[in-house]
Amino acid sequence: MSFEDPRWLWLLGLAIPVAAFGLRWFIAMSSLRRWSAVVSRALLSGLIIALLAGASSVREVDRLAVVAVVDVSGSVDRFGEVDAAAEAREWLEAASDGRGPDDLLGVVTFDGRAVTVATPTTANVLERSLSPSGLEGSDLSGALRYAAGLIPPDAGGRLVVFSDGNATGGDPLAASRALAQGTRSARIDGAGGLAVDVVPIEYRVENEVIVEQVDAPPQAAAESTVVVRVVLRSTGPATGTLRLFRKGQPVDATPDEPGTGRRITLDAGRRVEQIIVKLDDDGVHRFDAVFEPDPSSDGSPVDRVRANNTGASLTVTPGRGTVLLVDGVSQGDPGGRGRVLARALGRQGIDVEVVGTAGVPRSVLELQVYDLVILQDVPAEDVPDATQAQLVSYVEDVGGGLLMLGGPQSFGAGGWKGSTLEPILPVNLDVPEELIVPEAAIVFVLDNSGSMARGVSGSARTQQEIANEAAARAIMTLDPQDMIGVMSFNSTAQVVHELDRNTLPGRTAQKVRAIASGGGTSIGPALRIARDQLRVVDAKLKHVIVLTDGRSSDPESLPDLCAEMRQQHGIYTTTIGVGDGADTETLDLMARQGGGAFYNVINPNVLPRVFLKAVRVVRSPMIREVPFDVVPLPTGSPLTVGVGSMPRLEGLVLTQARDEPTITYALATPDAEPVLAHWPVELGQVGAFTSDAHRWARRWLNWDGYSGFWAQVVRGLSRTNSGEGGELRTVLTPEGMRIRYSAYTDEGEPIDLLTVPATIYGPSGTEREVVLTQTGPGEYEAVEQADASGTYVVVARPQLGRTSLTPAMGGVNVSTGAEFRRLESDRGLLERIASETGGRVLSLDAPEAAALFDRAGVPPREASTPLWPILLVWTLIVFVVDVGTRRVAWDRLIGNEFGDRATRRAAAARSADAAKQLKSAKASVAKRVGPAVRTSASAKGDGAKAGTVKADGPTPRARPVQQSAPETPKEQPRPKAPKRDVSEGAAGLLAAKRRAQKRFDSESE
Repeated sequence: MSFEDPRWLWLLGLAIPVAAFGLRWFIAMSSLRRWSAVVSRALLSGLIIALLAGASSVREVDRLAVVAVVDVSGSVDRFGEVDAAAEAREWLEAASDGRGPDDLLGVVTFDGRAVTVATPTTANVLERSLSPSGLEGSDLSGALRYAAGLIPPDAGGRLVVFSDGNATGGDPLAASRALAQGTRSARIDGAGGLAVDVVPIEYRVENEVIVEQVDAPPQAAAESTVVVRVVLRSTGPATGTLRLFRKGQPVDATPDEPGTGRRITLDAGRRVEQIIVKLDDDGVHRFDAVFEPDPSSDGSPVDRVRANNTGASLTVTPGRGTVLLVDGVSQGDPGGRGRVLARALGRQGIDVEVVGTAGVPRSVLELQVYDLVILQDVPAEDVPDATQAQLVSYVEDVGGGLLMLGGPQSFGAGGWKGSTLEPILPVNLDVPEELIVPEAAIVFVLDNSGSMARGVSGSARTQQEIANEAAARAIMTLDPQDMIGVMSFNSTAQVVHELDRNTLPGRTAQKVRAIASGGGTSIGPALRIARDQLRVVDAKLKHVIVLTDGRSSDPESLPDLCAEMRQQHGIYTTTIGVGDGADTETLDLMARQGGGAFYNVINPNVLPRVFLKAVRVVRSPMIREVPFDVVPLPTGSPLTVGVGSMPRLEGLVLTQARDEPTITYALATPDAEPVLAHWPVELGQVGAFTSDAHRWARRWLNWDGYSGFWAQVVRGLSRTNSGEGGELRTVLTPEGMRIRYSAYTDEGEPIDLLTVPATIYGPSGTEREVVLTQTGPGEYEAVEQADASGTYVVVARPQLGRTSLTPAMGGVNVSTGAEFRRLESDRGLLERIASETGGRVLSLDAPEAAALFDRAGVPPREASTPLWPILLVWTLIVFVVDVGTRRVAWDRLIGNEFGDRATRRAAAARSADAAKQLKSAKASVAKRVGPAVRTSASAKGDGAKAGTVKADGPTPRARPVQQSAPETPKEQPRPKAPKRDVSEGAAGLLAAKRRAQKRFDSESE
């Protein structure tokens, strides 16, 4: 037995004094019952202490679990001379001859991610498919940790790895050491050392050309000339064409043949080609180099893998004070109304770039060239969550400015409530409290039939999961005054959430996310329940949103039902068809009869945008189109200083002020509703103007201060480069991505003792933090892993004490096919893994010699089983026994003869104890009352001799007893004690005797 926290066992030392105290305390019980009470209490205490100490039973087991870890990455598939999956299957079958009936075999495959083919089992698992996950790379270290975690706690373990040793992520040696030591990082609990056998898959590639690196300056001035270096490596002679592209367009690599590329001849080894490029005024320049080999004259392969024939790099041009205006009004149309503000800013000398909602930059790297981003009447569904997160990072980490302008599609009316961007806005998007009538009552009717469990291409989720998440996000955008109901349907209808006010949107969203798939498809019953719920509520607008991916069993009745709901109850119906199996004809007819809209969604990944749009269209916009005077507030805002009186505005989106002291409210309505507000968010500034700049502000267009007002707002919110800064460089090296920040003053003096935190934004949108370490005067560095292909963006935020310096940004591009850049297997790494763990290096050609299930070298395993379930049950049983022993006189109920005898013994014992107590009391009283009592006792003793009275007490009033008092020797007369004291002592003694007699009588009955 073992204990997780044996310190609790010290409490067992209290058992002896507790038992002794119990034996003395339970004196009124019979001896048998008293001892049983003490034992049960001690046993109960011991069980509780064992629970607290975490008792477990430990036994030694001889079972063995072998987990095969099979490399199915692209390099093994392309370069290996064998089919690794098929060879591993045959090898394992031949090497399992000595497998016992209780021995376990499991299989894990890995490329960029480890996948369980079979957990360790006694069954035959070698017939299962050993297919890759499809994720680029070769994560050997992750596969080792993952496979080790599959070994059950009641079996010894061994891993056998089939791999070429070319890992693209993590540190396989560090993972091996953790397995050998049995540490928590190995993800095994108490496993001890774990041996790893390796089976190398060896190859050496000939006839291959690789673009090893594309090197461009990380930063350069706009319209400057830079040199791009392309490093190529070839295993033998080869000829071909090298092409360089910038943003997908060819760069002139040969002066006499523009755009045709550069013809080169390669020998075995490395070669560097330098290409001169003239930059334009774009902020981010991405260069892609591609080598196209010529075919050989004899038809033999010159280049086996094209994935390693490309490389990429980035050059960033610092921003020049440009403002990016995202036009949700006219989608960037040069003649549209959305250009009114851009032309006004241009007259003030501000450089403005106008794009539609589809042109919003998707990364911090692209955003950093702008000093301010203006979202002009842009709905939330047009800006994906990932892009919103990049906008937040642009403000907080890079110090950029953000301004949201109002309009019918902005703020709460545009679905921004509950969005990623909402927390940094300086206004509250909830409906003002005075609007107590629900704006909308919406019931979501969601398909959860079995077909919704199908996986979605390009996503690890099912259609059901994506639909649930889309509906949940839509619910989060609605206001507490709105009413929300959720139905699900398959063969039957289920009420997921009763129609009620949206006061707890998070809880409702949680219910929606838990909807599971199964069954057929029948829309009618769910639609009728939604109708019955909606027709009895009081709301400005009532709507049903139906989502399905199939064909209902009752399609002919659905359009008429939607028409009835609209005509008789004012309930509108919107339908969403998902995938190519949906009954689009019926759904379209339902929407037309129900007065709603029909959305045909082929790719379920866009469902969140469709749901947000459907809800935004359904819901009455949170706008008020009534002219009002603009009230400047005396808050000292720099955005309105010196502006003077302003014309009336004719509408705004309804918002509320936030309870945040750092927010400055510069303009408001006469009812104190926010019009212009701004506040600092980390390194940047965020502003909100709840009216617009053209339609509701048409009276402003003729105002002389229109251009000046907006120029002052834009300049006040734009990023400002204050303080000294430095340069950030990111370079790919064999160790990983090297990040170097150089900090110097304008005079060239190094800036030391900086704190340089940095954020790394990965290709998949992931973020991780790193702190650069000073390596020299003004130089700070860090090396981080960059395993996945794509663009990595690094933002450094240097600080000198409490002073923030200008943030610096850099980027690096990791080309696809990183594992294909190693042209031979790494047997040395595999041998070191075996050496670190005490494993063996086995041969793919000799499986019989492996003896996988031989116990030699595998120490017996100690299996630990927690005992708390058993201890808890016994604790409850003993607790009941303990209470019953003390509260129930069970000793009187066990057999008459034995019970009578035991009762008489107990009564006699209690009488003896009572007599002892009485004698002790008499002695105490006699000692306290003094000589008078003794004289009186002596006199009564003489009287007893004369036969006048038989008494056992010190006074004549004492009750006669059956025995005569002993004769008291004569003494000389002494002064009598006060009569009052004698009476009190006698009375106390008599009372004690009466109580003892009464208890004796009651026990004897």
